[in-house]
Amino acid sequence: MKKTPILLKVIVVTILGAIAAFFILVKKSDNPSSNSNLGECSQFSNKDGYTGCMSIISGKEKKCKFKVDNKINEATQQMEFTYTCSPK
Repeated sequence: MKKTPILLKVIVVTILGAIAAFFILVKKSDNPSSNSNLGECSQFSNKDGYTGCMSIISGKEKKCKFKVDNKINEATQQMEFTYTCSPK
């Protein structure tokens, strides 16, 4: 009769361990890798993308940086802009 309480405790600890492992794995899958950050950031590489680019955060840290490159087109003498949202 002494084996039943011990067996019950082992089963409860095993179930709690499995639940904890499940939540740890789910939390890790919620954090995208840096490869997927590239696609996530690049969707805001346009003129109006600054707000979207700067809104992608991980905890308190921003994941992306927004950059505007400008140059003068020699043929048209017009200013041209290139917008880039890329991972930090």
